Amino acid sequence: MIAGQRVLIVLPVRLGSTRLPKKAILDQTGRPLVVHAADQSAKSKYVDHVVIAGDHNDIKNAVAPYGYEYIGTGGHHTSGSSRCAEVLDKHDADIVVNVQGDEPEVEPDHIDAVIEAMADSSARCSTLACPLDPDDQGNPNVVKVAISRSGTALYFSRSSIPFDRDNAGAKRWRHVGLYAYRPETLREFCQMPQTPLEQTEQLEQLRLLEHGIPIQVVTHAEPSPPGVDTLEQYEAFVARWLRDQPTC
Repeated sequence: MIAGQRVLIVLPVRLGSTRLPKKAILDQTGRPLVVHAADQSAKSKYVDHVVIAGDHNDIKNAVAPYGYEYIGTGGHHTSGSSRCAEVLDKHDADIVVNVQGDEPEVEPDHIDAVIEAMADSSARCSTLACPLDPDDQGNPNVVKVAISRSGTALYFSRSSIPFDRDNAGAKRWRHVGLYAYRPETLREFCQMPQTPLEQTEQLEQLRLLEHGIPIQVVTHAEPSPPGVDTLEQYEAFVARWLRDQPTC
């Protein structure tokens, strides 16, 4: 049961993103990118509180008019997960959800799905997968996940998994970088040293698997909306947003 469990959603962002600097506060729609992601997160039927966790006063100033709590986090973080863990120093929660701050169209149903996967008190971490577009099988920027019969992750990879040797029509899943954690699991995760497979694939979620911590994978038939990593992706988002605005 989720009832009675306090759910905290954290959107970790940094100003100096590699491919699109300052993307968190781009505002061609009239709202910063991360605020769009926060607006979508706030639509979750389980959320108690939404926090934007950033690393620069420019982010703080940009989001201030929109009513979301902003927490300034240190510049030492190497991942969004560790930025989320720092927020736990100021907030108590039973479930912490890491929503990427560069996903302005994140589906509230997807957020609800990873939260619902934590209804089992033994679940320590959950994430989301959607059907893999065949065109993305060979794309190393699209992460794939193999799932056990019990619904936990067997492996995450930038390669196409599983390998369908006999062309039997294997089901392939695209991993969506949306996570729910028990607070103690998130803290433990961020204190663990990097692991060999994590370093090989450059996928931090492999650290949990290599340490024997299961990740429950929720599958969803609907594809996850695209995140924003490049100027072209941001412009495409703005075009979709403007198209969907009501006309007078």
